[in-house]
Amino acid sequence: MIYFLIYFCFPDLSCHSPNISERQFERIIRSDSLGLLNQSTKHLLRMYPDGLRQDSSNPNPIIAWNFGVQMVALNYQNTDQMMSLCYGKFLDNGLCGYVLKPNYLIHLQKSDYNPSNYLNQKALTKGYLNHFEYPKRLTVTIISGQFLSRSNKKSDDIPDPYVQVSTHGIQCDQQMQKTKFIENNGFNPEWNETFVFDIYFPQMCLVRFDVYDYDTFGKDERMAYFCLPMTMMQTGN
Repeated sequence: MIYFLIYFCFPDLSCHSPNISERQFERIIRSDSLGLLNQSTKHLLRMYPDGLRQDSSNPNPIIAWNFGVQMVALNYQNTDQMMSLCYGKFLDNGLCGYVLKPNYLIHLQKSDYNPSNYLNQKALTKGYLNHFEYPKRLTVTIISGQFLSRSNKKSDDIPDPYVQVSTHGIQCDQQMQKTKFIENNGFNPEWNETFVFDIYFPQMCLVRFDVYDYDTFGKDERMAYFCLPMTMMQTGN
C-alpha cells in the first residue's frame, strides 16, 4: 500500500503531474537542483520510493520537501522514522493533508532559495533569502515521563528510558541531542535536561521526540515518539 499526502503548492499549476523515482530525484538534485525547484513552481511533482525497497522501508521525505516536491509517496505499512516525519509534517492546517509552502519556495526569483547552498550553518550569510525567513532559537526542557510501557511485550525487563530530540529540515538545521538514560524506571523517570537548537529555516523544520529503551548490549528500541512542525510549538512556562 502506498500512502502520500500533498505538500500543497500555490496557485497556477499545469494539469501535468510528473512522477520521479527516488533514484532519479537524487540524480537531479546533484545535477540541476535549481531546475527542479523551478519545475515545482509550475507542476505538481510526485516522488516515489525506489523499487529495490522490497522491505517496505522509506526514503527521507524531508529532502524532497526541501526541493519543493509536493507529493512524497511512502510505504504506509512500515511505521518507521520516515513515516513519523510525514505524520508530523501534516499535523498543521487542521490535519487536512494540505500544507502551504513557505513563500520563498513559491517566489524563487525574489528569494534566491536553493537548499543545496545551505549544507551547514557556516554557509549562511547575513540577509539570506532576502528577509523571507528569520532564524529562531528553540529551547526545549525534557522534564519527566509517566507510565512508559515496555518496548517489548514479551520481555519482563524494566525500561531504561531516555529521550532523543531531533530537528529535521534544511540540512544546516539537522540536529540531535538526547538525555541520559534512567535505569530501571518506566513508571516515573525524571530527566530535567534542557537543549538549545539554533534553527535557520523554522518554516521548514520539524521537531521530533523519540523515547528509547537503552540496551547495554543490543539495539535501543523505540518506545514512543511525537513529531510536529516547529511553527506549531508554543512557548511554555
